[in-house]
Amino acid sequence: PNSWADGTQVVLGQDAIDFDLTLQSIEPSTQNATQIKTQIATLVVRHLPPAQQKIQLAAPWMREPVGSAPNNWVEVEKNKGGYDAEVGLETFAATIRLSLPSGRILSATLENPVDVRARSCDDASLTTCGPPQTYRIVRHITIEADAASLP
Repeated sequence: PNSWADGTQVVLGQDAIDFDLTLQSIEPSTQNATQIKTQIATLVVRHLPPAQQKIQLAAPWMREPVGSAPNNWVEVEKNKGGYDAEVGLETFAATIRLSLPSGRILSATLENPVDVRARSCDDASLTTCGPPQTYRIVRHITIEADAASLP
């Protein structure tokens, strides 16, 4: 697992992912803005939870999956009255279009949903907690190459 815990404010912060790479397609030939024929490959990269649990879960209530797969993300932060604890499922799917002759990225999109269960707790063992709140964060990022910069 990856950790971002500093031991002071963030007492536990981990995630774990596996990669799934798929060559989705190779387009035979196309013309870009400068009238150069090129082959384009589309690569899909997925970041998924590992088959076996890899992150440290600080309390039993964190074991129940928040999303459609095992939890692969956890964070526990100190606050003035106790702890803010979150656990969840985070995945990424990046679709990347590449020029095969040059290797340059022509475009890319990233979908990054995070399903989260959060609780405010009074104790470090995270056993005396308020009711759970669930929510979803969705990040969507798109990039396009500047046609003037293409070969």
